[in-house]
Amino acid sequence: MQGMAIAVSGTEFTDTDGVDGLIEMARSAQCDAVEFWYPKNALRDGVDAALRKLDRAGLRTACVSTPSQLYGPGEADSVALLQEAITLAARTGCNRVNTYFGHAPLVDDQRATEAYARALAPVLDLAATENVVIVLENEFDAFGWDPAGSDISRRPAALAALFARVDSPWFGLNFDAANFFCAAVSPVRDALPLLLPWVRYAHVKDVRRASVAEPPRDGWIRYTDHGRAYDTAPLGTGELDWPELIGSLATAGYDGHLTLEPHCVPSILLTETAGAADYLREVIKVHAPSHR
Repeated sequence: MQGMAIAVSGTEFTDTDGVDGLIEMARSAQCDAVEFWYPKNALRDGVDAALRKLDRAGLRTACVSTPSQLYGPGEADSVALLQEAITLAARTGCNRVNTYFGHAPLVDDQRATEAYARALAPVLDLAATENVVIVLENEFDAFGWDPAGSDISRRPAALAALFARVDSPWFGLNFDAANFFCAAVSPVRDALPLLLPWVRYAHVKDVRRASVAEPPRDGWIRYTDHGRAYDTAPLGTGELDWPELIGSLATAGYDGHLTLEPHCVPSILLTETAGAADYLREVIKVHAPSHR
C-alpha cells in the first residue's frame, strides 16, 4: 500500500445484518476496503457467502476484527477466536487482525503485562506463520466492564511497556485517538508521541465531552467512563485534533488504513460516513500531502 487509505468498519452493524450494510457504507465513503468483524459480520450469511459479497462489490479486507480479550475471563476462548481470525485474514489476503486487552478486578500493570504476553505467545507463532500482524486496540471502559481501570491499554506508558515486553514485528497498536480521549488521555500530547513506534493500524471517529445531566445529541451515542460522559460526533466537530494527529502519523511514515467508525444511529450512518470520508480526505490532502 502506498499512502494512507480510508476503510470503514463492520462494528457499526448487528449480528443479523450481514455485510449488505457494510457494502453500502463503503460506497458512501467511496473507499475500497472494510474492517470485517468476525464472527459478527458473517453470522447471517456465513463466512463464505459474506466474503463473496464483499469480493463482488470490489472490496478488500483491511483488517479482521474480533471481540477477543486475552487478559482475564475467557482467555482460552479468545485465543481460539483470534487464531481463527488470523487464518481468515490470511485467506482474504489481509495482514491485520484486531484484538483487545481485557480486564481484572484489581490494577496490576506488571502482572497484567506478563499474563497477556504469555497468552499471546502461541497466537504470535501463528501470526508469524501467516504473515499477519495482531493489532491491539486501546480502550476505555465503554461498557462498564472494568470499574477498576485494570486495562493497561488505557495508559500509554503501560501500553508502551507491553509492546516493548512482547517485542515482536507481528504485534502492534490499533491507535484509536477517540478511545484515548475517553480514557482522559490527550491523544496528541500523551499517547501518540510515546506509541508511534508501534502504530500499525488506526480507527477514526470524533467525540466530545458531555454532561450526564443532558441527553445525547440526536443520532449520536453516549459513553461513560468512570463517571465522565462522552458523546460521539460528526468527524471534525468534536474535540480531537485530527489535522495534528494525521500530520504526526504521516511524519512518522504511517501508510496504513484509517478506518472510519462513526458510532451513530443507523438512520444517519451513510450520510455521516460520507461526510467523515470527505473531511478525512481533505485533512490528508493538507496535512499529509505525500500520503494522498
